[in-house]
Amino acid sequence: MKLNESNHDRDAAGMTYVYPVVSRRARGVSIGINLNPNNACNWRCAYCQVPGLTRGAAPQLDLAKLESELRQMLTRAQDPAWMERHVPEGSRRLNDVALSGNGEPTTSEQLDDVLGVLERALGECGLLGRLRIVLITNGSLVHQPRVRAALERLARLGGEVWFKLDAATDATRQRLNDAHLDSRRVLSNLIECASASISLSSK
Repeated sequence: MKLNESNHDRDAAGMTYVYPVVSRRARGVSIGINLNPNNACNWRCAYCQVPGLTRGAAPQLDLAKLESELRQMLTRAQDPAWMERHVPEGSRRLNDVALSGNGEPTTSEQLDDVLGVLERALGECGLLGRLRIVLITNGSLVHQPRVRAALERLARLGGEVWFKLDAATDATRQRLNDAHLDSRRVLSNLIECASASISLSSK
């Protein structure tokens, strides 16, 4: 496995939920957490590169397996020899853990539990508060109480939300994202994130 900026293969490490990437935005190694290994999303964006994408939600997750994979990857990524073998020079630093993957992560009913796994694993590895936790989301479900609760936990962990904004109008959003989400809801969901005191990045 040789990582580079153009290869974000979710199977790069041979794991179900966890994958390492060299990220241009991170300027280092980002550990991805794929909550949608079933390739399901509540949007169908015109530019999406997920093979066989289906409309739907994240499946039931094996949290014990996810935690085991995360611990393995955190251990590897802190090993200078592993970095030298797998990561290009100039990118050999661990930057963040990102909840992203092959669909919308907030469709997972276990999102809050996943953040609990991250908190425990990062804490035991001495990385809690030192390694960023990033949620990359289309923002469409922020108004749901279970998502809001997860965002509040993310805020307590010092996490960030990267909120997708592809379009300013309802018609363009429908064309680009195949999503029936009006601009009032988008604004309301942004305010929900801000009120949770989360550091926001608009993508």
